[in-house]
Amino acid sequence: MKQLLLLLLAAALSLGGLLALAALVTDDYGDTAVIVIYADRTLSAPLEEVVEKFVEAKRRQGVNVEVKYVYGSSGFALSQLEIAGRGDFYLADGMVYARLGVEKGLLDASTLKPIGVIRLALVVAEGNPKGVEGLRDALERGDVRLAIGNPEHVTAGYLAWRLLEREGLSALAESLVEEGRIVLADSASHAANLVMLGVVDAAITFNVYAMLYPDMLDEVYDPMVASVRDYVVIALPSSRGPLADELYEFLLSNLDVFYRYGVEPVDEGG
Repeated sequence: MKQLLLLLLAAALSLGGLLALAALVTDDYGDTAVIVIYADRTLSAPLEEVVEKFVEAKRRQGVNVEVKYVYGSSGFALSQLEIAGRGDFYLADGMVYARLGVEKGLLDASTLKPIGVIRLALVVAEGNPKGVEGLRDALERGDVRLAIGNPEHVTAGYLAWRLLEREGLSALAESLVEEGRIVLADSASHAANLVMLGVVDAAITFNVYAMLYPDMLDEVYDPMVASVRDYVVIALPSSRGPLADELYEFLLSNLDVFYRYGVEPVDEGG
């Protein structure tokens, strides 16, 4: 499994690997502190809400902070951190790439912490125009196009493909990829966007998207899909700036923001 994960990260590195380097080249910011955050786009709304509060709190202390976000899938964000060699914060929508970051020495193991739980969801356009009844229905009918995250670097795709294997549906899914009826999305957000744009009829993504876009997306609740859950995870890069630890503690004190976006609290007794 470890070798597989390393191969998956290598694949993610090929997806625009130099983008992060270009984004992180900075001039002299004088009295402004710069924080670079690597994060899965699924969690951008609650993340940015908390970070804005942090920036304002530091401003009141007389410290100007500029924030740079490097977004993508969890695997892509990790690959960009590896290329850049340093950063201040990492946020993932699953454990698999966070653990890989620790194994590769990119993330500080002592800061790896689940802050919530997220689950898969089958989403369709508002009103469910194709009348999709569930995942099996979407796969077995001939008139439904489905988006699934690329399992090589997208947590939602990795989890979805494991579900398909568990339910004996992976061979059918592979054939539908070849036929073009399953589209491999670059991220969980990309999968949701494909539904909103009308490119596909349904997507396996995370439940937060139905909450973020209630006027554009509906969830078709499928217990089989909804049973797949993973942690929302934060960690600090091994090489980081002086404000990283402050941001980490600030976010931990504002987890209620994430809970408003469909992330569930961690069951400490579970």
